[in-house]
Amino acid sequence: MRIIWEWLRRWQLSLFEKVILTNSLLLLAEAVTALWVTSHALEAHHFLIDTTFLVAATLLSIAINAFLLRASFRPLFRLLGVIRQISAGKTEARAESAPADSSEVGQLAAAFNTMLDRLEELRRQQSALILQAREEELRRVSRELHDESSQNLTAVLVYCEILLRTVESLPAESMTSETRRQLIASCQQLSELAQQTLDAVRQLSQRLRPPVLDDLGLVAALRWLVEDCHRRFCLPVELTIEEQALWQRLPPPYETTLFRIAQEALTNVARHARASRAQLSLQLASSAIHLSIRDNGLGYDPGQPSNGLGLVSMRERAALLGGRLSIDARPGQGTHVEAILPLPVS
Repeated sequence: MRIIWEWLRRWQLSLFEKVILTNSLLLLAEAVTALWVTSHALEAHHFLIDTTFLVAATLLSIAINAFLLRASFRPLFRLLGVIRQISAGKTEARAESAPADSSEVGQLAAAFNTMLDRLEELRRQQSALILQAREEELRRVSRELHDESSQNLTAVLVYCEILLRTVESLPAESMTSETRRQLIASCQQLSELAQQTLDAVRQLSQRLRPPVLDDLGLVAALRWLVEDCHRRFCLPVELTIEEQALWQRLPPPYETTLFRIAQEALTNVARHARASRAQLSLQLASSAIHLSIRDNGLGYDPGQPSNGLGLVSMRERAALLGGRLSIDARPGQGTHVEAILPLPVS
């Protein structure tokens, strides 16, 4: 049967043609065998021979058809397995397809892979556009907070100071000492509240889109991020940057991606890891950029499902630039996040 299958494969027949040809050959062989049986003097056992021949021919026909159909549909079963993997979230899975395979199933697998590649490319383009629009919106909101809101709060501070000086300069007989004291205390409290709000707005503006990232580049932004983590979360972060990376500016998409990955990773460390220290390193190799974040916190089990979008966002950002993000975490042994991006083509 394997010889028949290999012979049929060399002919590049369709599945329908293979079944018809195989059954035609079986019928022809059965007719020749029946002719041979009837041409010989086997009358003594004629009924037994005919019955045995019919049963054997039927079983042989069923076996050959089952083998032929199973061999023909095996690639289709593999394709079905790939579809199930993709449905489970493994979007990188692809169907096996030989370049010279011109069968229906081979053509279906090739078309399926082409469709998946096209959908993946469209998804990446859409994700890139969404991330770009998001960064532009964050930049706009950050500037509005810094320019408009900060200016308004600064004006409130100035008017509070003027009001305080006015109250202090009023004649003593114009109001009681208790009223004067209450007005002065209220003006001071209002001034302190406006100053705190102004500081909070400035910090929020910097966290949304730090101006240092656009003005001075990635290295300066990472230094600001380390100081911000120490100030906000009391998390000491050791920053290590290769000397070569101190002077080389990267394209804006690369700097934004590396900064957002570092920001998300350190935020996760501060909020969930219960770590006492962390390490952030940036290494510029000959063909790739390595960003590493380590901590000595609780770690976690990567096999457990996670509802957070932070890890998904970090992986998506790295994949859009042709890179990858790996996470090495074990319960009680901390977490190591590493992003590797290929160097941009000059």
